[in-house]
Formats: sequence, structure tokens, C-alpha cells
Amino acid sequence: MVMVQDTQTTQTAQTGGTAGVVTSGDGVVINKKKSAEQYMTEAEQKYIIPALVREKFPDLVKLIYETESMNDEEREYWMQIMPIMTEEQISKFRDILVNEKEQLANLDNEYEQEMSRISARKAPRIDEAKLKERMAEIQKKEKAGEQKEESEEEALLKQLEGMDT
Repeated sequence: MVMVQDTQTTQTAQTGGTAGVVTSGDGVVINKKKSAEQYMTEAEQKYIIPALVREKFPDLVKLIYETESMNDEEREYWMQIMPIMTEEQISKFRDILVNEKEQLANLDNEYEQEMSRISARKAPRIDEAKLKERMAEIQKKEKAGEQKEESEEEALLKQLEGMDT
């Protein structure tokens, strides 16, 4: 089973500035606050949803729409194939979708914690006087190094000239 995000058909919706709301390519608004029934109602406007899916698997329709690893064609495929899947296959499919959802939630939490930790850390104050002093010191050393190189070059050139004669 290959699941690929179709980036061309998913775009951020500008619905009242609500974060985490996107619209799938088939027009279904994906929002984790929506109920399974709301997803079913919207999906039925686009696809023929088998009665068995509507009755037994509305939670799977919600999970299918909320997964980030499927494109629209894959979503439709799974809704059409669910009626002929065995209970074991349905169970495994549900486990995969729930596991993905949990892993993404964990990653989001870790990201938020890391961002909070980073923003809580205060950046050290920059002492401009010390910085300018350090820069002047570095420039002085660079200039001394360049002068030393030039004098060494001149000495080598004089040695080479002395060898030719």
C-alpha cells in the first residue's frame, strides 16, 4: 500500500484564521474538531459512499480524511473498498491510521515543547564595546600577519635575486 501526500490538491484554507484547517482537493474541509458524521456528510456530496461504510465505519472516514499520508484518490479508494475488506483487514487499517495520528500528535507535542524551551532561553546580551574591541584586535593581528608575510616575501625575493647573480 503506497500512501503519498498530494501537495497540489491540499491547500491551507483561509477560514477565519483557524490554524490546522485545510481543504482537500475534493473540497472536504479537514478539521480535527469535526465529527465523523460531518465528514461523512461532506464526503457523500462528492462520492458514492457505500451504505456499509456509512453504518459501520464513520470513524474510519474521519481518520481517512485526517491522515496526512493519503491523497484524494487514495481516500476514495479506501472508502470504496472497505465493504469488501475482512474484519481483520479493517482492524489493521484502523490501527495504521490511529497509529499515524498518534505519532503525528507526539511529534507535534515534541516540536511545541522544543519551541517553548528555545523561546524560554534568553539570548546572551551582546556587549558592543567588547565586540568592537575584539574586532579591532583581530584586525590588528591580521595587519601584523600581512606585514610579516610581505617582509618574508621581500626577503625571499632578495635571496632569489642573489642566487641569479
